[in-house]
Amino acid sequence: MLLSCDDDDYPYAEVPSVVLNEFWAEYPKATDAEFSQFQETYEVEFEIGDNDYKALFDSSGSILKKKREISWSSLPPAVRNSLRKQYGEKDIKDPEVLRTGDKTFYQAEVRRFFSNEKVVLNEAGKTDTTLIYWK
Repeated sequence: MLLSCDDDDYPYAEVPSVVLNEFWAEYPKATDAEFSQFQETYEVEFEIGDNDYKALFDSSGSILKKKREISWSSLPPAVRNSLRKQYGEKDIKDPEVLRTGDKTFYQAEVRRFFSNEKVVLNEAGKTDTTLIYWK
């Protein structure tokens, strides 16, 4: 009989237990969770139902930011109107709600024939140039 001693036996072996505990407490229905470490933070991509999510935790288990995909109709009217006016509804792909700290933002990809653009807007529908689009 052979036993394997590599990290494949436990996919979360490199993730601190405090991060895992906070993740599972916040998202008990998550499936297909995949963790990646970036310096002192842990990014996790996962699904709940048919929706894609992503969260970023620090090494103490605190959520730094999180996002989830949403439908066009779920965008606040001010954000929808701003996107429609600037880019046209048909060019907007993959809208997401992004929460960082106590602030909420909305991000989307604008797909056009020759160029793609990624935009971040605040709740009032104004483009926020201080926040980088989170892939």
